[in-house]
Order: sequence, then structure tokens, then C-alpha cells
Amino acid sequence: MKKLTLFFIILLATLALAERPYDNVAEATFNALKTGDYSLLEPHLDDAMKSAFKENDFKAFREDLISKYGNLQRYSFVKEGKVKGFILGYYAFEFEKANVTLRLVFREINGEYKLSGLWIDAVNAKKSGLPLGIAIFFPIAGGFLALLTFYLLGFKKIGGAEILLGFVLVAITLFVQPLIQNAPFLGTSIRSNSDIVARGTSFVIIVAIWLGFVAGFFQEGLKYIFCRNRYLRDALFIGVGFGLGEAILLPLIQVVQLMTVGGIPPQLTTSLLSLGERYLATLFHAGTTIVLAYSYKNGFGRKALLVLSIAHGIGDTFAAYYQLTQSRITLLITYVLFLLVSLLLLHYALPKVREEREEDRIVW
Repeated sequence: MKKLTLFFIILLATLALAERPYDNVAEATFNALKTGDYSLLEPHLDDAMKSAFKENDFKAFREDLISKYGNLQRYSFVKEGKVKGFILGYYAFEFEKANVTLRLVFREINGEYKLSGLWIDAVNAKKSGLPLGIAIFFPIAGGFLALLTFYLLGFKKIGGAEILLGFVLVAITLFVQPLIQNAPFLGTSIRSNSDIVARGTSFVIIVAIWLGFVAGFFQEGLKYIFCRNRYLRDALFIGVGFGLGEAILLPLIQVVQLMTVGGIPPQLTTSLLSLGERYLATLFHAGTTIVLAYSYKNGFGRKALLVLSIAHGIGDTFAAYYQLTQSRITLLITYVLFLLVSLLLLHYALPKVREEREEDRIVW
């Protein structure tokens, strides 16, 4: 008798769960994401969602998920919540590489439930990658490897104060630069990379150019202000500090994002690439700061600032395009550009650092 009662309790609970009035909307969402057929989802969207989540937006959102986590396989209900007249349905969407929890926001209109919002709530990877403590070591090692390179090249008196200054300049950059870059998107429906991609290739290129050149002019301008009246050796270590700051702070930000939202753990190949990227970036920043200091001392500082900002902007344009599209060819072009420019800058600048005399310092 007890077993029979327990059976009916489980059966009733199962039926209750199966009778959620918005399950058909969740089913349509799953089928649309699985097949890429927007027409399956559109009838279930409310007016505001139809305006904000058009077919291009849907396709960009889906392609972003598929490119990161593989093909969609199945889904299941997780839990329900309510806020200000909306129902929040949390569903686990199982992809090949990760389980992605989507938060579906439902609103009842004339007795029918419509989808009013769709958000990624959490990402749990299926495949284990490198532990974060180990993965974060690689980009940091790239920055310190660049410092070791200059040490082996004969710059054995390391400027600790200058490295710290470069670190501070990176902190300023990470706070201020995104505000400038995101300013054109305020008040628009653009809130993510997928929203940008949804507007087509031409728009992606324009955005990548904007992001790249803001970064180039902001960073080189900031370094110019603090390097123009310095010894060339001091400028060198300000640039090294800038590169080290990026190598330390950027991975820490990514770790926080992984811990809060989730994501695919870094793989060994990705971590090795991050080491090389931070190594090249530190060499590049060291080269530009030396040239900025030397050019200012010799009367062509503004011209050098313009040229270096453009060169930096072109490189970061390719980097931004890669971030938006995940194009491997673009990533390769980015690495090659920064490698060539860094070698050219250092070939020009390092002999001038070695030739510098104490009396060459600019006195105000």
C-alpha cells in the first residue's frame, strides 16, 4: 500500500511538472536553436521581443552558442522563478561541449504565454580543461618572459618604479577605454558580440575598426604623456610594465568571468597561445614607449605618436575582428602583424637606449 501511494505521488508530481503552461514555448525555443529555424520561435515571442530579437539576432545568438559549445542535443527544466509579473523558467540546454542554463522570461498575454526575454544564466563545461590556477600562469609567464628577454639583452638594471607605473597605466586603460569604446552602443539594442554579428559583415568591420583605433590612440596617447620626458631606459620599463599589467590583469578578469558565469575551461593549446600573445604584446609596448620617448626628445613626438597609434589601431582592429567572429585566419594575421611591428620597433629603438647618456635627459 505504501509503495502504491508513493507511486501515485511521483506520478502526480510528474504530471504537475509536465503541465507548465509555458512548456510549449520552451520546446519551440529548443527546436529553433537546434535547427536554426527562426519561424518556429517567432510566433511565441511578445511584441517587444519580436522587435529586439529579430531573425538576424536569433541567428547570431545561435551561431555564437554553436561555435563555442557544439551542437545542441537536448534540454530539461531546472526551476521556476517569478519577478514583477514575469515568470522565469530556467532550462538546461545540453550542447556537445557544455551544459548551458538559459533563463527564459515568460509573460502571460490574454491567457497565452509569450517569450519576453532569453538570457544565458550559466555555462558548465563537460570536458575538463586546465585548472584555472595553472591556466592563468601561461599569460603571466608570457609577460615575464618578455622581461627576461630584455634582461638577457643586457638591460640588467630593472626599473621597478617604471614597471609599476606601466602597471598603473594599464589599470587606467582597463577602466576608461571600454567606456569610450562602448559609448556609441549606449541606448541601442547592442549588448553582446552576437548582437554586433547579427547586423552583418560590414557592421562587424566598422565596429572592429572603431574598437581597434580607440585602443590604439588611447593607449599610445596615455603612454606618450608619461614617457615623453623620460630616459629611454625608463621608457623601456614603463612599456614592459604596461605589458606585464595586461598579462596579469586580463587573465584575472577572465577568471572572474569563468567563476561567475561559467564557460569552457582553458585548454593547453589556448593557454600556450595566450603565453605567446602576452609575450608579443609586452615586446610591442616596450618598443612603442622607447620610440615615443626618443621622438619627443628629438622633436618629432607628435608624428611618431600618430604613426604608432595607427599601427596599434590596425593590429587591434584585427584582434577585435577575431573576438567578434572567432576567425582563425584573423588571429594568425594579428600575431604576425604584432610580431613584425615589435621586431621593427625594437630593432630601431634598442640601439638608441644603449647609446643614451645621462645628460641626454630632458630637463623642464
